[in-house]
Amino acid sequence: MKRRDLLVAASTVAAGLSGCARNASQPDGTTSPASTTIPLSEYECPPDNPTEDPVVCSHTVDTDAADIYLLTDQTTQSETPTLTLHNDSSSDLEFNPFQWMVMQQQSSGWVPIEKRSSGNGRLVVASGGTHSWTFEEVVNYINEQLTVDAGTYTASIDIPNPNGSNWIRCVGLVRLS
Repeated sequence: MKRRDLLVAASTVAAGLSGCARNASQPDGTTSPASTTIPLSEYECPPDNPTEDPVVCSHTVDTDAADIYLLTDQTTQSETPTLTLHNDSSSDLEFNPFQWMVMQQQSSGWVPIEKRSSGNGRLVVASGGTHSWTFEEVVNYINEQLTVDAGTYTASIDIPNPNGSNWIRCVGLVRLS
């Protein structure tokens, strides 16, 4: 048995014995995340945490006006979503493609997925080009041991701003069922 499986089993038993296994928002103890009932289009940008840096979100972006943006493509509920970075600027963009931050919406708010690894790399997205990742791939970049559950997530990455010296945070909103 893997150490993680053993810890999960032990935690589940401990929570059950202490009476904490029930979800406070669900009197019958069932787990039905409220985040799956809110349409993605109704989330603010960014939904997970306020920032002073420029932010572009997949669910609110005006693709005709933005130079850089991340879109999510989820054709069916059973497929893992694809996150595609679009570079509509006149400059090539160079950045580390392994520096993602993933957060999950829970009843207590947005909770970051534990970052257990980070890679160093270099990716260049040419002017007018795109680059895609699956959501599973993004999660594996930061934590290969994590099994992603149903729910609502953000996946964000910082991209150099082609119109200035700062960075732009591109956020993809994802729902898994």
